[in-house]
Amino acid sequence: MHRSALLAVLLLAGCAAELPTRQDPPAAASPAERQRQLDGFWDRQREKEAADRFWNGPREARRNLTRDQIERWEYQRWRRQGWRSYPY
Repeated sequence: MHRSALLAVLLLAGCAAELPTRQDPPAAASPAERQRQLDGFWDRQREKEAADRFWNGPREARRNLTRDQIERWEYQRWRRQGWRSYPY
């Protein structure tokens, strides 16, 4: 009986320690500050896109195939795999 009482006390103490304390919400940013944050965000997005184009651009250009080329490539791949082509 004493063990279960001790476990209950420990459980209640653990739950009380985990209760969040009430925090005040952050102060609302002024319109100028908000615009500065948004401009910074879009600048970072443009940098990411430029880096992505730098690293992936040549690969994407190589993959820029016409639909006929893609179908021919898929047909050859299916033949290598031993699959039948899609009209069945």
